[in-house]
Amino acid sequence: MKTLLLLILSCFFVLTNATKHELTIQVFNIQDKYVGKKMYLAIWKDQTNFLKEDKIDVSEIIPINSKSFNYTKSITEGTYAYSMYVDLNGNGKLDKNIFGAPKEPYGFSNNFKPKFSAPDFLDCSFTIKQNTKHTITLN
Repeated sequence: MKTLLLLILSCFFVLTNATKHELTIQVFNIQDKYVGKKMYLAIWKDQTNFLKEDKIDVSEIIPINSKSFNYTKSITEGTYAYSMYVDLNGNGKLDKNIFGAPKEPYGFSNNFKPKFSAPDFLDCSFTIKQNTKHTITLN
């Protein structure tokens, strides 16, 4: 019984003290007309949930106050992918044309630029093992 209790406490300690690192996303060259709008950021850790809006691991709404900014989040070690977009009309969603292509500025981790369909997790994934900095260019 004592051994079981020690094992459970050890697992709890390991899970609650998982190694975290800073992910910094730098967004540059934001057009003047985007200042005052909101940037929506979604981060996924599970590749089976990538781009599923109801399965986002971390989501943030970031006010755009200048033509460039840094977003920093402390996250546990692992493999992640993210997407972001600028909500130009303030409706809280990424507007798309009749073919499903985004009508608002967007970006993916690794600066992946999709051609004919949405990317998959492997196109955009990166591994966090230390503090990591990404630079994104909006499409």
